[in-house]
Amino acid sequence: MIRFDNVSVSFNDGKTPVHAVKNVSFNIEENDIFGIAGGSGAGKSTLLRTINQLQKISGGSVTVNGKEVKDLKHKELHDLRRNIGMIFQHFNLAESKTVYENIAFSLEDAGWKKQDIEERVNELLEFVKISEKRDVYPAKLSGGQKQRVAIARALANNTKILLCDEPTSALDAETTNSVLKLLREVNEKLGVTIVIITHELDVIKSICNRVAVMKNGEVVELGDVYEVFTNPKHEFTKELLAHGQNFKLPEEIAGNVQGDIYKLIYKGDGATQSILSEVTAEHKVQFNILHGKIEYISSKPLGILFVNFAGSDDSVRKVTAEIEKRIFRLEKYAARYKEAV
Repeated sequence: MIRFDNVSVSFNDGKTPVHAVKNVSFNIEENDIFGIAGGSGAGKSTLLRTINQLQKISGGSVTVNGKEVKDLKHKELHDLRRNIGMIFQHFNLAESKTVYENIAFSLEDAGWKKQDIEERVNELLEFVKISEKRDVYPAKLSGGQKQRVAIARALANNTKILLCDEPTSALDAETTNSVLKLLREVNEKLGVTIVIITHELDVIKSICNRVAVMKNGEVVELGDVYEVFTNPKHEFTKELLAHGQNFKLPEEIAGNVQGDIYKLIYKGDGATQSILSEVTAEHKVQFNILHGKIEYISSKPLGILFVNFAGSDDSVRKVTAEIEKRIFRLEKYAARYKEAV
């Protein structure tokens, strides 16, 4: 549905050219929820805006439904933008208009009849679950309610593509979850293709199917969300995930452990199986779980355990060798250094 071919975007910042996007190429399939992750200044927002030509490209091509965006003239470009909705971090609602008027505005601009506008707005208000706020002004709404209005407005013209620019950055955790649930419903029930840019990795993990990781205007990693997040290839992705996960063995625990510590990483079904208990019982080795968790990425489990074994050196070697065969990854830790060896 959306195709980037060697897309570049450059700006002139005084005498120094700024290369915001550099030779980016990837596809976004119809009905997908695609995430673009990266830090500030990575080029995420710039790339997103090339899809509806709010940002002109300097090189390459952006194709939407087989049409090259940069070649579209006035009416064609207007029609394209009408079918591409956008929501933003700070909602961008008209404060002087009611919830109803904010949503109706784009329909009026598109030439809808008054009765059809009434029906469509009421339908959207019910879908995003804020019908009772129909005649309220944005100042009286919570952040989550404002974003629901923004989503309804973006969908008004039977949108086929929804672009989301940091849609949850201004929301608390509970509200973020409810907004992400709504976006998933937009995708599943309405068949809308969603592109989300965010620096919040939890957003990518919870809702996206595929992800592109950007750094300094370039895509450094691309693929299935679960594979990228559990087995990153690029050093920047590893750093991004390490910072986002922030799951380490506390020093107060590591400093009191005699002997070696092992970090066990489980993927998929292995995260919920009793591999550790089975293998240690077979070799008569005791184990102590020092720290651990299971998290879900794209509804698939990823388990992490920090473990200390007690037994003969030979038995522990057999246990770790067997476990390493049956899980995704095993890393040996030196207790006194508190880091992988």
